[in-house]
Amino acid sequence: MITPIEIQKTEFKMSAHGYSKNQVDEFKSIILKDYETLYRQSLETSEKIDQLNEKIAYYENMEKSLHKALVLAEKSAEETKKTAELNAEAIEKEARAEAENILLTAKRQLGQVYDATRDLVRQYETYRSQFIAASNAQIQLLNSDSFKIDMSRLEAYKEQAGRKEEEKN
Repeated sequence: MITPIEIQKTEFKMSAHGYSKNQVDEFKSIILKDYETLYRQSLETSEKIDQLNEKIAYYENMEKSLHKALVLAEKSAEETKKTAELNAEAIEKEARAEAENILLTAKRQLGQVYDATRDLVRQYETYRSQFIAASNAQIQLLNSDSFKIDMSRLEAYKEQAGRKEEEKN
């Protein structure tokens, strides 16, 4: 691109039927001013384009960084979710095993209580049988002649005791 200084330094050769020097200088001056304005605007525009390109590059880098961060966050969230699911499964498995262990312990204790109860019932039945047998023996004893009180014998004893008392006096 031609610069404004090059336009200013440009000189035209004169010919026999040449152009008017004043008109050419005047036209050159107008073109020089317009071209200077355009040239400055072009430089400013180029600078703005460079700045905008730098900003675009910055924002593109930022977008890439954000995208990477988003992907990383998604992976992290998935890993956290998987870890939480695995932990939940482990906790559930442990809880089931503990529940099964508690159930087995309870069944074993129930069996022990059942066995103890059965032994107590057997002991009770044995005691009851022995008590019935002892009670029957006592009833037989009470029904035997040894425990029958004959009132007539008592009266006779009373009379005999009275006679002995009279004899002593």
